[in-house]
Amino acid sequence: MRQKLSSRLKLRQIEIVIAVAEQGSFLAASHQLELSQPAVSKAVQEIEAILGQPIFDRVPRGVLINPFGKAVVERGRAMLSLVERLGDDVVLIEQGLAGTLVIGALPTAASSVLPAALGRLRATNPDLNIRIVQGRTVELMPQLESGKLDIIVGRLYEAETSQDVQRETIYHEPISMIVRADHPLLKHGKVDVETLARYGLVLPSLEQRLGQEVDSVLAYSNLLPSTPPLRSTSLSFIRELILSSDFVTVLPRLMLAGDLTRGAVHLLPVALVSVSRPAGIVSLRHRRRPASVAALITALREHLRELQKTGLLD
Repeated sequence: MRQKLSSRLKLRQIEIVIAVAEQGSFLAASHQLELSQPAVSKAVQEIEAILGQPIFDRVPRGVLINPFGKAVVERGRAMLSLVERLGDDVVLIEQGLAGTLVIGALPTAASSVLPAALGRLRATNPDLNIRIVQGRTVELMPQLESGKLDIIVGRLYEAETSQDVQRETIYHEPISMIVRADHPLLKHGKVDVETLARYGLVLPSLEQRLGQEVDSVLAYSNLLPSTPPLRSTSLSFIRELILSSDFVTVLPRLMLAGDLTRGAVHLLPVALVSVSRPAGIVSLRHRRRPASVAALITALREHLRELQKTGLLD
């Protein structure tokens, strides 16, 4: 029975049965639906054949719905309601107000620009289902190309990918030297290798591309001490260490944007030699950009404009 229902039952037949039940006759239902009476009668007979039961009792002045017919009408109305809701969902998804947005987040973006941008997006698109997948470029790119991700946000590293991938720069991630508020170096004035060795450096692990970039910046700036720095793959660990001690860190300043804004940490006025670090979005050229992605980019740009006002972003 279930196989027959799923393969043979049609929504139009359900609509006709509901109309007959409401009007009380095939003729009145045909007028309401603008169909011929034989077409209405045929649809009812088809459903009765599928169910193996009559759904209307014929009486001289029309028809009366029986228990089988009442079941069809009750379930049928629920089915039609779901279909109508599907139509509404399609409209909302086209407008970026519903559906699911899956974002690939590189580590720096996940801890810097994305949280506030997603807060803005949630305020304007409260029914949008948002999922974040954090990882490295090499991990996220295959997921983007296979369609599992809608977009990647973060540092625009070059990677071996198909020509279908496009990168759009919308901000940069400057690297800075950061210490806690009231750190002695904020009053010391001069920062050199000996000073950093005395207070201690905590840096990203060299297993991470960010850690390699930070080391290059320190080396080019002649500020890489001979004493091995403390290293960690955990931003939470680095943040807690500099907040609770005199350790110094070197990171993209946006990774600690919240602490910088609140005044918990400060940038040391040290001129670091650093190459441009473009960041933005990675997407597929051939894939139609959903409205939800456009809404995310708008929220991201709005947040970046606010960061520029604070001086955290060039």
